[in-house]
Amino acid sequence: MSLDRLGGSPDSQAFELLGIGFRSRARTVAELAALAVREETAVRQDLERLQSDGYVAVQGDHVRYTAPEEVVADVVRRRSSDLSAEVLRRLADLAEVVGQLPALAREWDTGEAGQQLADVDVFHGPEAVVELWHVKQAKEPSLRTDVVLPDAAPLYVADPAMQRVWHEATQGEGRHARVIASLADGTHPAAQERIAQEMEAGVQIRLMAEPPGWFWITDETTVALPLVWGERWPTSVMSVRNRAVAGMASWMFERMWERAVPVHSGAATWDPLLTLMNGGATLEAAARALGISERTGRRRLSEAMSHFGVGSMLELGVAWGAVRPR
Repeated sequence: MSLDRLGGSPDSQAFELLGIGFRSRARTVAELAALAVREETAVRQDLERLQSDGYVAVQGDHVRYTAPEEVVADVVRRRSSDLSAEVLRRLADLAEVVGQLPALAREWDTGEAGQQLADVDVFHGPEAVVELWHVKQAKEPSLRTDVVLPDAAPLYVADPAMQRVWHEATQGEGRHARVIASLADGTHPAAQERIAQEMEAGVQIRLMAEPPGWFWITDETTVALPLVWGERWPTSVMSVRNRAVAGMASWMFERMWERAVPVHSGAATWDPLLTLMNGGATLEAAARALGISERTGRRRLSEAMSHFGVGSMLELGVAWGAVRPR
């Protein structure tokens, strides 16, 4: 029942058993079965499933428990072990795994008072994303904020007061703000004024053809994820203040940042152009994102073909892929 198999997760009975174990710290299979009012054979089956994911360790009749934050961090680490498109799609799985943390943390705290695992906040409503960030800033102002923003449409027109707070929080020594946005938003006419304002304020913006999903990290201590994965502008969001979990999300952001290209990069060579096209963008869309004409884009593709000594886009993709910038 590994959490890495097809994005699955332990069934409800297994998690219920785990919660009983966290609360009681039952040391044997027999003791846990008695507390759960279940047959030992069925309890052992669920413990085997939980052990495969690292939540427990079973040696003979003895049961040892692992703090859920450690398991979640390990799952995120394993799911971030390569940089394929499949891993990015499985950010939905990351959200599902982290989503188990609040309930399990409460059970753990009940079983051993005084050991708080994580600071969890949940917000609902159309302004949940903005509200969460402002509450986080009020609690603990961040030095660094990294955001993946698949849908920036609600932010095309800035709220002056909120934008001022955002810029003040992201400027100054040791501070930065980085945003990975979609190619569609980066080239949308209605977004250009806002993009110019953000870049003038020092916000770094890069584009991907299809960012995998909304999330953000602050200072590698707090990660925010949607409660329902797939919403391009989440209406229910959760932040988890936990360095291990946030560190893994930060690692994933860095890999995405390496593959994204700067918005309106007038000095672009064929690398940013091919990077966007490799991510699914058309030549027209990629050229527009880079602030060049489609004709210039075609010329750069021609230059790339000459450079690599190939005669087709397929051959160019293979040759460039072997030496593409990382």
